[in-house]
Amino acid sequence: MVTAVARPHVAPTSRGVVGRVVRGARTTPGRLAVVGVLLVLLSLLAGLFAFAAVRERSQAAERVATRSEPLGVRTQELYRALAEADAAAAAGLLSGGVEKKELREDYERSLETAQRALMSASSAGASGPVAELLSRLSVEIPKYREDVAWAKSATRQGHPVGSAYLRAASRQMERVILPAAAELHEIAAGRLRDDHREATAVPLAAYLCGGFALGALVVAQVMLARRTKRIINPGLFLASLAVAASLAWLTTGLSTARSELTASRDEGWRPVDALSDARFAVLKARAAEGQILVQQGSDGGAYKEALDEQFRLLQAPGADGLLSEAERLSRDDDLATGRIADARAAVADWRASNANVMNQFNQTNFKGAVALVINDDGSSQVAFARAEKALSEAIAKDQADFEKAAARGRDAMEGLAVGLLVLAAVAAAAIVDGVRRRLGEYR
Repeated sequence: MVTAVARPHVAPTSRGVVGRVVRGARTTPGRLAVVGVLLVLLSLLAGLFAFAAVRERSQAAERVATRSEPLGVRTQELYRALAEADAAAAAGLLSGGVEKKELREDYERSLETAQRALMSASSAGASGPVAELLSRLSVEIPKYREDVAWAKSATRQGHPVGSAYLRAASRQMERVILPAAAELHEIAAGRLRDDHREATAVPLAAYLCGGFALGALVVAQVMLARRTKRIINPGLFLASLAVAASLAWLTTGLSTARSELTASRDEGWRPVDALSDARFAVLKARAAEGQILVQQGSDGGAYKEALDEQFRLLQAPGADGLLSEAERLSRDDDLATGRIADARAAVADWRASNANVMNQFNQTNFKGAVALVINDDGSSQVAFARAEKALSEAIAKDQADFEKAAARGRDAMEGLAVGLLVLAAVAAAAIVDGVRRRLGEYR
């Protein structure tokens, strides 16, 4: 009598769904057809995931280049124009209400620039917090203009109330208008960061799906080769090449785009933001310097403290200093760092000149102090103009660098999404052909 020996149970190896279907005593037509369907579905799914990933990143890159960053530029320009208008208004009032033509034109041009920026942002269909801020600015800016006009009119007539009107307008600018403009810029900067993050995100789902499809194709070919004693199935081999090519193209295309978009951030809008902060501080310092003389001590030294604070922010070392931070972010750009060095030297000269302005003022030489601040050859005016010009040139250079890098990043993904779909279709067609030829051998 023969005793049956029980065989130990062996767990199946983890070669996936395709391996379990192909594996068996012999490869039947039904199993082969199922394998073919699974492989076609996997290759098409991999193509769709890759297409969607590229499409999302391409759209985000398009928003970076054509919407988010330009909006950030407009909000920066709005803030700059408002700060510049406040500085020009204070300097203009020092002329006795009948300011020089250049100062009057600077003031009017700055407010017109701010108004255009507001209209441009409003026409874009803003909603939520942005719409609220734009509405607030649309109301407050005309009020500011009216207060400045009253200040000039009173000063022309010799009434001391002119300085009070200008002080009220300046406070409105400092406490309401500029904070609203700064908040608007922060919202725009946040959108830019979000779009940039989306444009440079790694498409993990697309890589996993593509890798799984490629692995399934390799497993299917290995199992078929063992059962049929044929090394290569031309159709499955071509499909494997198509899937591998799509993964390689996806990797290189997105890597190139990511590199360029990262450059647009690190060499473009980050330095621009830092330089703009420094430029805003220069304009605030200019307005405070003018207000010191306009108020003639009636402000209790508030504007002198404000001026000293802006100088400190500009000149402080390390991350606390606006010029130092801009220099750190622009360290690989010789032209920008050169302009920042010019601005640093100009601020140092300006601070020294302001000490002379305050000395003249304290010695009751009001006319001499005013001349240093508003005359074309006044040391304070010359230093301010040098600092503002150097920073504006550095901003323009970094802005151009951003636009070029962002355009290259967007162009790196051009045609990639469609190309990946074509490769997925080629892989699917090759699988169908390879399986069809193998099934034909059973007839």
